[in-house]
Amino acid sequence: MFERELWELLGAPRVEADRRAGVPEAQLAEQLFPALTSALEQLVHRHAVDAVWLSGGLAGLEGFEVGVAKATSKLGCPVYVSESPRFAPVHAGLGLVEARTPLVLDVGQTSIKCASPGAQHVFERDLNQLPRLFIGMPRPTDGHHIVVAVRFIANALRTCARDLGDLTVEGLCLALPCPLDEALVPGGCTYGWEGHASLVADILEEAALPGGGTVLVLNDAELAAEAARMELRKHKHRRILCLTLGFGPGGALLITSTSPGK
Repeated sequence: MFERELWELLGAPRVEADRRAGVPEAQLAEQLFPALTSALEQLVHRHAVDAVWLSGGLAGLEGFEVGVAKATSKLGCPVYVSESPRFAPVHAGLGLVEARTPLVLDVGQTSIKCASPGAQHVFERDLNQLPRLFIGMPRPTDGHHIVVAVRFIANALRTCARDLGDLTVEGLCLALPCPLDEALVPGGCTYGWEGHASLVADILEEAALPGGGTVLVLNDAELAAEAARMELRKHKHRRILCLTLGFGPGGALLITSTSPGK
């Protein structure tokens, strides 16, 4: 329909291009709605969902919530916008980590979002230091891009850990913007670290956080789905399409139980 990749039409690069072209801030969200509506029409039908939940930095654009309600009014199921579009996943992560002093990092392809009890931060990706490496682009043979990415994430961890004061980190949730197999070997994303088997271990070693405890590692779409489950638990939906609008659209299908006590 659009003759372009969906992430180009429904992601941060589109918004960045529109800003450079002088599109007023109040109209940035509106530019996304044709591609978003078309994608939702297909996904809702394909996965037979009874609700859609949207999060991510672009869902926080001026006018997004009102505009998306109009654009999807004929979709056939309710569309919810997260109460905290950018930080919903890290807030949900605090509930996943069974620890008195948890720390949660949601590593996106444009920024890192971090939360600890009572504090939250955003660390923007410096594209001069960490340029986006798209699929098909060659990776630096010396692997320095991985070293820089590890330092970026580890520095965010150390900064957030300082919010705990004299307390130590007793549990960590780390969400990464890529597939992960059972051995935590990462798949592809614009950081270019696919196949680097020691990625998580390298991050933890570089961060050298005081304390210990459980480290929960998952895909960022999985953490977003947990946020959707928490926000929509009173609505009793069975199949929820969770779409995160950031660098590009990421999604998860949340299948819930409406049994008592669930």
